[in-house]
Amino acid sequence: MAKPLKSVPTFTASFWKEIGDEVSDRIQVHTKSGRDVRDKGFKKYSTKYADAKVAGKFKRQSSRSKKPDLTLTGDMLRNLQTRSANKEGAIIGWSGTNAQKVQWNADMGREITTTAKPVTTKIENWIDKQVGARIDRNIKATNETKTFVIG
Repeated sequence: MAKPLKSVPTFTASFWKEIGDEVSDRIQVHTKSGRDVRDKGFKKYSTKYADAKVAGKFKRQSSRSKKPDLTLTGDMLRNLQTRSANKEGAIIGWSGTNAQKVQWNADMGREITTTAKPVTTKIENWIDKQVGARIDRNIKATNETKTFVIG
């Protein structure tokens, strides 16, 4: 028997947690590819920094790429994670010094995220697709007749 429309679930905290976790992963992959939130290449590193990075001059260094990928030790990107989730949505982000590194990179012209554009268009489209699929699934959970009065 079909459920009444009012009892069909919309979104759950666990749904949004999964979305937040996947978005975090996608941002990490996108950032490591050397592209910003607008899908433009990151501003180049200074010559001094790029040469030192290639030469492996830093402690705990995990990347020797001269191409800006915002990865030296990997700590900053690994710190991006879902911070909270409820039935309304999820909050992802960085904490402590890693959040400061993100801001410093933005100040240097390497934006991973902005208030106006929190994720890339590709990630935004992926989120829309996931939300749309969940809405469709919830609508199909009922075959209650829906009547709309207009006017």
